[in-house]
Formats: sequence, structure tokens, C-alpha cells
Amino acid sequence: MKNDLGVATVWPVVRMPDAEEPAEHRDESGDGVWQNTIAAADHALEEASRIQRGVQQNLKLMQEVRGLREELRRAHTEIDRYRGMHARVVVSMRQLEEDHGAEIARLQADNEMLLVRHRVYKLLAEHYATAALRFDPAVFAEHRDRVLEHVLFQRRKGVPVTQIAAAEIAFLLF
Repeated sequence: MKNDLGVATVWPVVRMPDAEEPAEHRDESGDGVWQNTIAAADHALEEASRIQRGVQQNLKLMQEVRGLREELRRAHTEIDRYRGMHARVVVSMRQLEEDHGAEIARLQADNEMLLVRHRVYKLLAEHYATAALRFDPAVFAEHRDRVLEHVLFQRRKGVPVTQIAAAEIAFLLF
């Protein structure tokens, strides 16, 4: 028997004893009606069994569909969670980039100022060495401020700090 749900039900042929049937073929005991009833019941049981298998198969498929829907819902929930995490990470990364850029700019400015100060002290040391001046802290601080102003002025004009010579600052200190 096929397990197709789309197959149409075929009922067995029912034999009814006719009066026109020859006597030798006629069953006088009435067993023909019972045989037809039993055959129809047997066929009905087979059909019911086939329908039951079809319903069980359908229920099994429906349970699989429910399971797959639940799995899909969980996957969507996880995707949404990861999407949110990704968005937070991107925002944090952008903030870090901005902070990093600001920190780099600050460090570069500090570095440039340290280079300028280093040059100022180097120029003062060369001048004090060549002029054989005595070291007085108050006078040195005043000289340092004048040389710093001169170096910053030259830098604004576009002169590299390393090209400023000790001879240029000698006029500032006398």
C-alpha cells in the first residue's frame, strides 16, 4: 500500500445478491453481505491507518517547523545582540581615535616646545661659554626669557630652530 496522502480512496466493489443471479451462484446463507461489510470495514481501517500515518507525519513536520522557527528567533536575537555590540565597539573606537588624535597633537606640541627650550638653553650655554660670563640665576632667567621670545619669533617667521646661532642672540644679552 502506498503512503501517499494525495491518493483518492477506492472502495471495494460491493456484491449484492440479485434475484436474477443463477441459483448455483447465489449464497442463500447471507454470507455475501457480511463479506462485503467485512471487506469495507477492513478497507476503512486501512484508510484510517493511512490517514493516521499522514496526520502523524504532518504533526512531526509541524513540530520540526516550530523548532526551526524557535531556532531562527534565537538566531535573530543573537544577531541583534551582536549588532548592538558592534555599534558600541564602533562608537568606542571612534572616540578612541579622537582621543588619540588629540593626545598626539598635545604630545607633538609639547615635543616642539621642549625642542625650543632645549635650543634656548643650548644657545645660552654657548653664549655664556664664549663670553665667559659669570652665572647669576636672576640674570640667567632674564636672558632665557629674551632668547625664548627671539626663538619663538624666528620660528613664526619660518626659520627652523636648529638654524638659529649663538651669534644671533648675543645682541639680546648685552
